[in-house]
Amino acid sequence: MFFLLYGEDTFRSRRKLSAMRERFSATRDAAGLNAAALRAKDATVDQVAEAIYASPFLAEKKLVVLDGFLGSPAADQERIKALLEKKPESTHVIFYEEAGAGEFAKSLLYPLLKAQKYSEEFAPLSGAQLERAAIDECAAAGAQLSPRAARALLVAVGTDAWRLHEELAKLCAYAKATGKAIDEALVAELVAGAQEESLFAFIDACAEGRCGEAGTMLERLLESGAAELQILNMLEKHYRTLIAVADLAERGERDKNAVAKRLGIHPFPAGKALALARRHSPAVLRARYDDLLAIERQIKTSAARPNALLGLFIAKLGAVTSTQ
Repeated sequence: MFFLLYGEDTFRSRRKLSAMRERFSATRDAAGLNAAALRAKDATVDQVAEAIYASPFLAEKKLVVLDGFLGSPAADQERIKALLEKKPESTHVIFYEEAGAGEFAKSLLYPLLKAQKYSEEFAPLSGAQLERAAIDECAAAGAQLSPRAARALLVAVGTDAWRLHEELAKLCAYAKATGKAIDEALVAELVAGAQEESLFAFIDACAEGRCGEAGTMLERLLESGAAELQILNMLEKHYRTLIAVADLAERGERDKNAVAKRLGIHPFPAGKALALARRHSPAVLRARYDDLLAIERQIKTSAARPNALLGLFIAKLGAVTSTQ
């Protein structure tokens, strides 16, 4: 029996590989004498042959993990393919790869392994799939993650499954220790980068002329420890994104997933940016971006109070919106 685990989502594939090795150890190899792991960059095909053909020691089965061999030279893959044809029934082989199917177009082993019953690809999750996975992971840890908090978390960490797992573990541990729910406020408090989600709401309020709400949101950002220049830089970053999204929308690109891929951002903020871009032309957004650059120059070259300048920016946005 042999298996193929591959795909760009190495967090899920590594977790599956670890689970398979632990299950084999628990059911077949408690003493740890019948498991071997070989990496293509360190092992020869002769060593692979030795691992596959060696008889189990005081057991019925043995497990061999071959990591990265689908990218080996063609001659080595031919030899491994021949080894598999004569593989003893007592040996289970797991092929592990940290790449998707597109990387194996010239692999001699891939078509054979892909056709097997125990072949599994771990493509990166996105959108609702990633939200669901985050909520499920918290539930398995005995904590509850709200959908809104899940979206805020994904905006902060993106689609990096390893970092997402680390942040979820931190949030779950804190929630269980304090009895707090994992809501948007807790994500903003504990997750680096989560303030950007608050800034999305801040920009929404500004763009729609809701100056009172925007002022309150600015106060909360400052109270959370964000410095004025930090907020300004975040605003500049988001306006650059809005300008890029507006330019794409003017050229006919209005699908949030396509926009997210073009700009390298998560589909959720891409969708919000598209909604904002529909309210303003690229020229208006560039004018507001120029205002932000002017504020930055004033802060760095004069004694002007940064929070006052940001307040004036909010008021100006509201005035501009009311005249459109």
